[in-house]
Amino acid sequence: YQVRMIPYEDDEFTRPYTGKVDAELNQKMNVEVRVEGVDSRQFALVMDTCWATPVNDPDYSLRWDLIINECPNPNDDTVELLQNGVSTSSRFSFRMFIFTANSSKLYLHCAVHLCLLSSNHCAM
Repeated sequence: YQVRMIPYEDDEFTRPYTGKVDAELNQKMNVEVRVEGVDSRQFALVMDTCWATPVNDPDYSLRWDLIINECPNPNDDTVELLQNGVSTSSRFSFRMFIFTANSSKLYLHCAVHLCLLSSNHCAM
């Protein structure tokens, strides 16, 4: 299945960023993770973990967790889990940050799974 991560400019998730995302420090970022080609009546997408790295490598040693065990990182009060495990798209938001003064880029990564809605165990 194809999973896409889409950053949005607005809190209503109606205006996706096009091209490069230029964000200010501390700006609220709204992110949707969506799976395509799946029967939305049977399956929900669940974000297990989402994290940020300063380089385009999900296994990079320097990282900051945003979602941990399907919940917002308790050490980051800017993270809001808006929707998870209820449909084929999950959503969260966080405040923009940088890792170091000489690294202005931020790369987001998520580990997800599909959940059978009939199990009634998809949303926490």
